[in-house]
Amino acid sequence: MLTTADVMAHLASGNERQQDAYEVLQSSGLLSILADYQPYLAGTVPIDIDIPGSDLDLLCEATDLGAFETLVHRQLGGMQGFRCNRGDGHADQCPYVTCCVDIGNWPVEIFAQSLPVRRQNAYIHMWVEWELLQLWGVAGHREIRKLKLEGLKTEPAFAAVLGLQGDPYEEMLHLAAMSKDELWQWARLRTSFQFE
Repeated sequence: MLTTADVMAHLASGNERQQDAYEVLQSSGLLSILADYQPYLAGTVPIDIDIPGSDLDLLCEATDLGAFETLVHRQLGGMQGFRCNRGDGHADQCPYVTCCVDIGNWPVEIFAQSLPVRRQNAYIHMWVEWELLQLWGVAGHREIRKLKLEGLKTEPAFAAVLGLQGDPYEEMLHLAAMSKDELWQWARLRTSFQFE
């Protein structure tokens, strides 16, 4: 799932909710509207750990946040649930724009930074989570969903399963520095549920 086309193909042949997300993104024209900003669907839906109420997370690369904001206000401002905020970013993160709309049964969050999508935290988190889910299989999907249904956000759910201390969002970024083999070897010793 390296490109938007890969993710969309994955959704089109996925489970019922993934296929619904595919249809919503296709019929809304959202990907076309955002095409100049390399939109990429990240988050829980592509990796099949979404729960009722989960949103579709579109990541974009926008070197000019003002132009991006102007575009989304012009193209999406009349849509249900539209809101748009600008943030300065944390000490180690660059400024961003977050816009939300409701399309069909899905809340959609569009996040833009001047960073390439593959260097954005949400993308990196999703890739680490995907690698772990490939190790854990069905049991991992079930365990993460259970924790999310109990009220945990995604990264804190993974952190809980792995016994990570500290900020779960930062800890997940640290795991991204490992190769897949290193991550799997490390995770086998720390996972709090039976998965094989």
